[in-house]
Amino acid sequence: MAVTRERIDAAIDMLISMVVMDLAHEQGRSATELMPEFLSSRTARQLYDEEQKLWCEGPAYIEEMYKKEMQEG
Repeated sequence: MAVTRERIDAAIDMLISMVVMDLAHEQGRSATELMPEFLSSRTARQLYDEEQKLWCEGPAYIEEMYKKEMQEG
């Protein structure tokens, strides 16, 4: 079975949902509120960059990457 761009994008979307749900719970916020912030982040842009293959990492790695980005300001 070929890994199409469509399948990769679906995996990224699911990964982002998992990350945002975890972060929202941790921060006491709603996922709906946090989602636009996450999607406008450098971390989210890197997830969709096929060459970086960041989407192969697990949710915990992505969460830490996002938290670090937010600390950097």
